Amino acid sequence: MASAGKKSPKKKKKKKKASPKRSTLPGTRFIFWISAFGVSLAVLVAILLLPHKETSITRHEDQQHIIEAVPASVPQKPEIKPRLPEKTKPFIYEEKIGVDFDLRVWEADMAILQTLALMGHSEDRMVHKKIEPRFFYGTPYHFQEITIYTSNAREEFIGKLKDNLHRFLSDVSLRQEQPENKLSININGQNTHIITLERIMEKPLPGSGKLVVIIDDLGGSLDYARKLGALDFPIIFSILPQMPETRGVVNFARKNNIETMLHLPMEPKGYPHGIEPGPGALFLHMGDSEITRRVVENMAQVPGAIGVNNHMGSRFTQDYRGMSLVFDEIKKHGLFFLDSLTTSNSVAKKLAEEKKIDFLKRHVFLDNVQDKNAILFQLSKAENIAIKLGLAVAIGHPYPETLEALREWNKMRNKNVEVVKVSEFIATRKFSTASQDNPESIHYY
Repeated sequence: MASAGKKSPKKKKKKKKASPKRSTLPGTRFIFWISAFGVSLAVLVAILLLPHKETSITRHEDQQHIIEAVPASVPQKPEIKPRLPEKTKPFIYEEKIGVDFDLRVWEADMAILQTLALMGHSEDRMVHKKIEPRFFYGTPYHFQEITIYTSNAREEFIGKLKDNLHRFLSDVSLRQEQPENKLSININGQNTHIITLERIMEKPLPGSGKLVVIIDDLGGSLDYARKLGALDFPIIFSILPQMPETRGVVNFARKNNIETMLHLPMEPKGYPHGIEPGPGALFLHMGDSEITRRVVENMAQVPGAIGVNNHMGSRFTQDYRGMSLVFDEIKKHGLFFLDSLTTSNSVAKKLAEEKKIDFLKRHVFLDNVQDKNAILFQLSKAENIAIKLGLAVAIGHPYPETLEALREWNKMRNKNVEVVKVSEFIATRKFSTASQDNPESIHYY
């Protein structure tokens, strides 16, 4: 029973570890790996077929430059090249201008000659005063100072010259300088010509003449100068230095295109016994340096003066030493001298010939007698001398009677006698000298 009653222990079955279930389809793993490989291959091919972004080099097709790439881990800074200054070409450009510059100066010469021809003048109306070699950016050319003598209106000549210059040249200008009869031609901003226009008188017809009227001793009254300037024929102002209205009269004359002269005070025979020549006067007791200094100071009082005549001076104009010093300064400033002839023993004409200075002399004093009818008689005498000689010089003074007589004479004067500026007579004389091929009238430097 015991044996029967005891249940024999059952043998426990060892549970076998469950092995992974194999797929019922054969080769699943193989198919999986084949598929993965194919997808990877497809992706790789797709990548290879996409547009390629270069990382090793950067290509700049416009400038055709190749720059090595920097590894991605290092931030790449754009290469900044120092900016070179742009190459300018002033030297080449200016050198090109310079090469032809002498030709352009020659073209300006042709424009001047063409203008003379259009005005009905021959080439002998043009006289070279100075020819100087100069350089424009290394190219030599001839700078010229020319005097042109013309009897035509100055404005007409200037207008025709300007037209001809622009016809022959580009980048050329014609400028009016001081004094107003001086012109300058500039090519490419370079001064090439200085032209002085001098009006000359035509030869008087039989029974005609030219008359110059000069009023001395101006500078005491600006009002009197204005009344003279209102006359409709030219009056030359001869102005005393160091007078109360000297500067005012000079300025009035300049603004109204009135020719001026320096009325230079000189020692008279009556000095010091009751006759006083006035401030700035020259005396024979002075040394050379003092005379020269006074002349220069007095010239500065009348800027723009084209000539000098003596105030009194019956003693001083007889002295060779004193007058020689005066004439040295007159020549240095390019002025003329008009002898008032306060003495018949004046050495002025002889010195003017020696020093080659333009010289005139007075023919008639208008108002030694301050009476209107007496002054009218003197004006008639001056007309007759002008008809006889071709030119006469009459000198008056700032008296009320002189102004009254000039106003009346203007209504009744001889129409065959032309009242002219003194510069016209001087220019006529210069032209006559220069046209005879006087070597001293042309200077080469």
